[in-house]
Amino acid sequence: MTKIKFSLFALILFIFGGCEVLSTSEIDPPGIVEGVKPIYASSENWNVITSMEPQPIKNLGKIYYKYPYIFVNERNKGIHILDNTTPENPLPIRFIEVLGSEDIAIKGNYLYADNITDLVTIDISDIENIEVTSRVADLYAEAKKEYPDGYTGYFECVDPSKGIVAGWEKTTLDNPACLR
Repeated sequence: MTKIKFSLFALILFIFGGCEVLSTSEIDPPGIVEGVKPIYASSENWNVITSMEPQPIKNLGKIYYKYPYIFVNERNKGIHILDNTTPENPLPIRFIEVLGSEDIAIKGNYLYADNITDLVTIDISDIENIEVTSRVADLYAEAKKEYPDGYTGYFECVDPSKGIVAGWEKTTLDNPACLR
């Protein structure tokens, strides 16, 4: 009897455990709800890595320390660089824009970051003059960009005509057409 109950429970989990994206025709309009929307990068410039003036940190990601700097990943946007010579008062000095960046690593004078589907290596030996030294194209699958990976709830459907999805951000949605 216990084996039958377990099998029935496993079957129910299998049937209802999968997630699919539902469209407007399958759900009633929810009204105004909290959800996420895609952050788009134009298909022409998503792979351009730019060093610029410091930016405010909004969506904190991974943090790395390499004397005298702290590198802070801003999810889906890039990497903040702070001078930590005086630990009581770290000073923002640069921001490296790397669209779609969710993870970073540092070894020696090289910073490694994902750039939507690519892996880029950036020479950080001169913080004021960073340089991309290599790129491994199409290393990461873009499938996660059709809907927010690991997210369950309402979201704005992806519109490929707006560009490549570089990430997702929380927002208030008015009658979103997609649910996962």
